[in-house]
Amino acid sequence: MTIARSVAIIGGGIGGLTLANSLIRSGLSVSLYERTPHYISTAGAGFGFQPNGQISLAYIGLKNSIDKIVHPFLQWQLIDNHGKVLSTSTRLSEYGERFGYYIGGAIRADLVNILKEPLEKNHSLHYSHKVIDIQQDSDGVTLSFENERDQKPVRVDMVIGADGIHSTVVKKIFSQTELPIYSKENIFYGVIDNIDQHTSISPIVTQKNTLIQCFDKGEFICYRVGNQGQFMWAATYPSDTPPPASTDTEWTEMNNQRELTRFLTLFPSTHPVHQCAAETNIQRLLHFGLFYRRHRDDGWHRDRIGLLGDACHATLPYAGQGANMAIEDAITLTLCLEKYQYEMKPAFEEYYKKRFPRTKRVVDMSRQMGLFFHSQNPLVHSIRQRILPKIMNSNLMMKFAEKELFENCPVPIEHKNIK
Repeated sequence: MTIARSVAIIGGGIGGLTLANSLIRSGLSVSLYERTPHYISTAGAGFGFQPNGQISLAYIGLKNSIDKIVHPFLQWQLIDNHGKVLSTSTRLSEYGERFGYYIGGAIRADLVNILKEPLEKNHSLHYSHKVIDIQQDSDGVTLSFENERDQKPVRVDMVIGADGIHSTVVKKIFSQTELPIYSKENIFYGVIDNIDQHTSISPIVTQKNTLIQCFDKGEFICYRVGNQGQFMWAATYPSDTPPPASTDTEWTEMNNQRELTRFLTLFPSTHPVHQCAAETNIQRLLHFGLFYRRHRDDGWHRDRIGLLGDACHATLPYAGQGANMAIEDAITLTLCLEKYQYEMKPAFEEYYKKRFPRTKRVVDMSRQMGLFFHSQNPLVHSIRQRILPKIMNSNLMMKFAEKELFENCPVPIEHKNIK
């Protein structure tokens, strides 16, 4: 039997941080290696923190902490290109009333802070560690780092690659790996602090506890995140190429501003995206292409090395499940290791068996949502505008969401109604 007693996690995103906390709680020796020198408080943006992600973190003792960073959605509104409300549904509030967890908005940095604090305290989190080589044999795995003079190789029983869609670990353990697939859509993503002071933005889109969406030239979405007055907005648009990447911050900001100016011409002047863009500091504006990864059907591990999150099932953002799926992965892998007394082979196999169908369903659903919601076809647009208000208030939608967000969450049933 090959037993895991020591684990190295590559990548300090939400999935890797969750796994580190979960495995330490389970009694394993854990080290997490993050390539950046520190976390940047303004890095990333807001995200949809779904009940399944919250339940999973509550399972490892973090419910009180996460409750403080979630801004719950009590209503959902569709608006038109001029910011006029087309339809309103209050059914989102039913989730919290029935299960104790609301769909809500959170700041990614707030969740990162919750997850990294205990790891920093027990010295499990190692910054500025860029993995350049991974070698495994029958007795363990050896990691080598870019700064070989100061960072000696590390020897562990098991390695988990949680290093994102462009994973280094994937390239090391799978000889044939498809490149991430470009969706032919890009996104602008902005965060505005102290939103109540920005009175030039329509109060319709900045109202509390409300998820706002507009489907026309791509998708516009906005909502409050966290509980310190932050607000996020995002807008997608079709493109044949993703924005160019650069490590030059000044050039990136200039290019983002130039592309944003061009992008805004797609919308009438009365569209709220103009107001949101005008009030967003260029340093809080993100602009990137949207990619997803085709699911592997040959497992997510090779011997002692496994994968988690975007490294194996990167998804488009339209179902709001990217970070939440990575959190679920972490809890599921821990439960599988515990079930098999930390024997790696059966634990990895059951982890894949449990996670493959659920994550594939989410990836496929997100892709189909993007194709439908963002279609520029006049007929599809007409159908979409007619049926969306009905979907928002339908019992079928509620039952589907209940199954995906609560019933299919991997946390044992007796822990799902933690209040």
